[in-house]
Order: sequence, then structure tokens, then C-alpha cells
Amino acid sequence: MSNEKKMLSPDWEAVERALVIMAHPDDPDFSCAGTAMQMARQGIEVTYMILTNGDKGNHNPLITRNQLILMRKEEQRAAAELSGVKDVIFMDEEDGFLRPIPELRKRVTREIRRIRPQLIICPSPERYFSGNGYINHPDHRNAGLVALEAIFPAADNPMFYPDMANEGYRPHKIAQLYVTGHDDVDVEIDVTADMETKIEAILSHKSQFAEPEQMRTWLKERWGEKQEDGTVRHFERFRGLRFDRPRDRSAEEEKKEATK
Repeated sequence: MSNEKKMLSPDWEAVERALVIMAHPDDPDFSCAGTAMQMARQGIEVTYMILTNGDKGNHNPLITRNQLILMRKEEQRAAAELSGVKDVIFMDEEDGFLRPIPELRKRVTREIRRIRPQLIICPSPERYFSGNGYINHPDHRNAGLVALEAIFPAADNPMFYPDMANEGYRPHKIAQLYVTGHDDVDVEIDVTADMETKIEAILSHKSQFAEPEQMRTWLKERWGEKQEDGTVRHFERFRGLRFDRPRDRSAEEEKKEATK
């Protein structure tokens, strides 16, 4: 990581609820489990939203599709519990074919309005490659698009989905957005103290790892960053965005704005 750019520390003073929107079971554990743990310890309610059912995430022909879906949900719930996550929402789109279609945008918007998070974490829709040996899964990119298109313009605009008001889901504007896997990161969170638990959360996805101990060693080596004092530390980094009007507006304020 270049030392030229100053990295920002997280600002969670006004964050009561956070929503992590990812494509597959295990995606939040790889990308932001350490951050979720730190938020949970500070009393922030963290929710994971998994957009696909993970039904392509295994090459074993002896496991049926339905068995794998159930298995991966159980694994994600176990991982989330280790990280102090309040709840896991499964949107059950087919793995490998995720698209930012209008129906899914509405469903995600409804959950944003229901949960009313001040902070959302989602993947970058711009990342096609990672290094010289990995093509980013299209579901990861499209999960970013699904999240961004639900956040704006849909979640905060009362002209989108007015029927939701009858369900009690008022428009909601988030205050902060963290984008994972972005080439231009500026928020850095030291997760060294939680690295062992983060790895345990990842290894909770037993269907994904034939040799878990080998994976444990690889993760520590891959993510460890040697410091000037000789110590090795681990970080999660994000592209951070902040938005105006971060407070949760009242129904009366929203009504006045809608009639302007």
C-alpha cells in the first residue's frame, strides 16, 4: 500500500445500523468481517444481505442444488454469529446470473427503508480483474450495481415505490457508503486483533474449502502487511462516500419535501 495517500479512520459516531450487501454467502466474511466485528462491539446493529442463493458454489456432483443452498445459508449464519452480526437476509437470486433488474432493486430498496441503516457496505461495480490471475465474478460487480441503484435514486425518493409508504417503509437516505474492492480506497480499518475470528468466520463456509488449514495459512500470509517496526498487521480498506442530510428525516419532513 502506498504511503503517499493519507488513509482516513472510520467515523461511526452517528451510525446505529449498518447494512452489508453482497452477492454470495462468504463474500461479507472475506471483505468486511473485521469491520463488522468492530461495529458490533460498539453497539452498531449490523445486518448482512446476501443477494444470491449460492447454488453454484461447489463442484461436488454428489451434493444437490437444494442441499447446497441450505448448506450455504447455515454456513453464512454461523459466520455472521461469530462476527456479532444481528441478522442475515437472503434474497435468493440464482447464483451466477445476478443482474440489477427492477424487481430486485425494489426488494433491496424495501429492506433499506425497513432497516434504515446509516452506513451501507457493498462491492465495487467497476472491478473486473484482481491482479494478474483473477477475473472478478460478475455477481460481485452486479451486487455493487444492485446496491448503488437501490441507494440512489430509489431509497430516498418518495416518488419511487409509493406503495411502500402504505407498508410503513418511508424513504431513507444513508449517511455513508463503503465500497469494497475499489482501486481508490481512502478508509482504512486495522482488523489485526480480529484476524483470527475473521478467518474462523471464513472457514465456517465448510462447503468452500477442501483444505481449511492450508487456507488459514494462505489467508494470513496473503493479507499480512509488514510494518516499519517489523510487526505484521491486517487491514480492511474501502472507498468511502459521505452524503448530505445524513440524519433520519421524520415523516412530516419527507411529506413537506415531496410537495415542493
